[in-house]
Amino acid sequence: MKALFLCVIKITEKILIFLNLEGYLNKKNMPLNNSYKNHYVAIIGGSISGSEASNILAKNGIKIVVFDMNKLPYGKIEDGLPNWHINLRNRQIKEIDKKLDQENVRFIPSTKIGSNIKFLDLINNWGFSAVILANGAWKDRKFPVEGIEKFKDKELIYQNAFINWFNHKHECKFNGKNYFIKNNAVVVGGGLASLDVIKIVMIELVKKQLFLKKGIEIDLFTLEKEGVHKILDRFKFTLEDLDIKKARLVYRRTAKEMPLKAPKDDSEESILKAQEVSRKLLVKYQEKYLFDFIPQSVPLSFTENKGKLTGIIFQKVTALNGKITSIKNSTFELKTEMLISSIGSVPEKMEGLPYKNGTLKMRNNTDYHVDGFENVFAIGNAVTGKGNIQESKRHGKEMTSLILNKNLTKDALEKWVVYHNSEIKSKVKKHLNGMLKEISSKEIQPENIIEGILNKTAEIQKKLGYATYKDWTIKNIPNRLEDELPKNKTNIKCL
Repeated sequence: MKALFLCVIKITEKILIFLNLEGYLNKKNMPLNNSYKNHYVAIIGGSISGSEASNILAKNGIKIVVFDMNKLPYGKIEDGLPNWHINLRNRQIKEIDKKLDQENVRFIPSTKIGSNIKFLDLINNWGFSAVILANGAWKDRKFPVEGIEKFKDKELIYQNAFINWFNHKHECKFNGKNYFIKNNAVVVGGGLASLDVIKIVMIELVKKQLFLKKGIEIDLFTLEKEGVHKILDRFKFTLEDLDIKKARLVYRRTAKEMPLKAPKDDSEESILKAQEVSRKLLVKYQEKYLFDFIPQSVPLSFTENKGKLTGIIFQKVTALNGKITSIKNSTFELKTEMLISSIGSVPEKMEGLPYKNGTLKMRNNTDYHVDGFENVFAIGNAVTGKGNIQESKRHGKEMTSLILNKNLTKDALEKWVVYHNSEIKSKVKKHLNGMLKEISSKEIQPENIIEGILNKTAEIQKKLGYATYKDWTIKNIPNRLEDELPKNKTNIKCL
């Protein structure tokens, strides 16, 4: 009788265990696929591409470890997109959080692969079934004038550092580089990122001078939305009244050739239409934010006085069959004590990885295999080498219509960004299908290897004071500039 009683208890326990397991799997919507059960994959970078890859693999039962060099995994959504894009930023952050805050994903913040952990060490000694590079393009291209780097972070400022300063300078614990906007600033570059930079210059100048000269306080969100021109008209001031000299945007091609709108296809009609949209977009920016545009000019050299940059010598150029050609005897100087380089970004190179022409060398006839490795893949900007969050090969009919109908707004540009990010996620999904097949075909690592991964990552998290993803992100989200507006003062973290 006792034996029968114990047998019933054991059977009941097994049923309960089965029911709990089934409920768990249903709750997580995870497939019962044993081939994925113990695979561990490292993903370098947690933003748009990294979070999308994490989500897809995790939903297929693969264990993910996401390494991010920053405290937060939001990439250029946090540090590369000007902070007036509040709604877009918050939506994108919420989406990334949802994808990374799940049971099969382990987040390792403030850990730079290539520095804190050597890439070859990660590949050879940690035991991951695969490593996926999803790191963004954070390294500014060097300004193409010999000897000018000696002015870096003084008179010469690079775009990534500049936007980071602009987004975070108001924060209580900000300890980054500080920059002071000056008259006669020169911005060199093309594309939407360059327009963001010169917008910031003019907004900051007008905001500061309105307060210092006239005692008028206008927040940057109002200046960005309404535009410098409209604000000055409201108070019946000119730039001269505020002792402001216009910033200059210098580009190597014409306004219509600025890469603000890509053609729908290769037809002449599509190309001409895209060029006209680009021209109109640039004109609207000039009218709204009051800066000058200087086309068909490339930097040649610089002038200095007592160790300080005082001017940039430019060469006028023309395009012959698409190739930039110098025009003889046509150099000119722009006097400036503030030069901002906005000529693009590339992913930072990691020792141990192959590169060709500044970008990762990929295996022939494949989209995502890194050359020379069986289990190293790359997605997003890590492959393309492009760092402009707003850049896309195709731009949707809705955006074109908004520009042509003179409805250029922040919302319109945000649609552009959302479209680009959707393109990234679509490509990641496509590549992940192939990666899943390759990972599932590999031999599952033995338990001692898995234990080593868990111990190493747990040790890093412990040193950082990391407990859960949710607690960590709440703790490290910076105080937002919009919360410092008078009506929101009670929301400021560090008052």
